[in-house]
Amino acid sequence: MEERETHKEGGDDHSADEQQTRAVDAPFALRFGQFLEHADTIIHALVGICFLISAVVVLGYGAWNFGFQILHSLSLHNSQFVAETVIQFLSDLLLVLIIMEVLGTIVHYLRVRTTSLRPFLYIGIISASRNILSIGARLAVGGPSINATGFRNAMIELGVSAIVVLALGITLKLLGRGIDNVSE
Repeated sequence: MEERETHKEGGDDHSADEQQTRAVDAPFALRFGQFLEHADTIIHALVGICFLISAVVVLGYGAWNFGFQILHSLSLHNSQFVAETVIQFLSDLLLVLIIMEVLGTIVHYLRVRTTSLRPFLYIGIISASRNILSIGARLAVGGPSINATGFRNAMIELGVSAIVVLALGITLKLLGRGIDNVSE
């Protein structure tokens, strides 16, 4: 078929000059698009490296702090301080898991060029669980010295965190593998 040149003003058809301008701009747009894709890859890789370094630092610090605090509490013969130290170490480990889930999302994006909802649901569950542990530690440490208002607020926080874990767990179950199938 032959292409027709039209010179209607205000019409939907494109003139020969406009088509020629687009043909000249196409290589520039293509090169610029490729540049942006490469920049996107580089930036995602750099952010991923920063997350990896952060996870290693948090894990190392958490292990060092755990060892130091355990030795200190054993020398004081304080079992309550041991419990606090273990809970803090678990909190640090959960933080490392959160960082690694975000890193996994970045790696997945670099491989497939799409993102998935599943890691963010896991991050929400881990964060809410970490909050539950933190509240439990606060209540265990405070013991009888916690006033009624503080206890009520802690129970509300526990309830909200439990609802978040439950809601995100149900979401994961309902969505099932459909989340991963969409991104692959």
